[in-house]
Amino acid sequence: MVVKVSDDSGEAILSLFNEQAERIFGCSADELDKLKPQEGEEKRFQHKMKDAIWVPNLFQIIVAQHEYKNEKRQWITARAVVQDDFEAESRFLLDEISKMKTSQ
Repeated sequence: MVVKVSDDSGEAILSLFNEQAERIFGCSADELDKLKPQEGEEKRFQHKMKDAIWVPNLFQIIVAQHEYKNEKRQWITARAVVQDDFEAESRFLLDEISKMKTSQ
């Protein structure tokens, strides 16, 4: 699956494998593919897409350059996807700050 992602630095086109697509959409790429063409299922497909839009995720990516017809192209593939957990991240940072204070 190919998706467009963005953050404050810009946008990128990522290639996702089934495992990463499942984390973002909550179902496999095959299940998404089956939802789209069926009559009457358009709403379910659109609902799955809307649920994934503007959800913060952290991506571990691999970037590779390939040359095709004397033109360099960049391929970005998501290796791992994790939904952002602001509460856990805040607790971790507060613990790290408190460790720094006690060590001084």
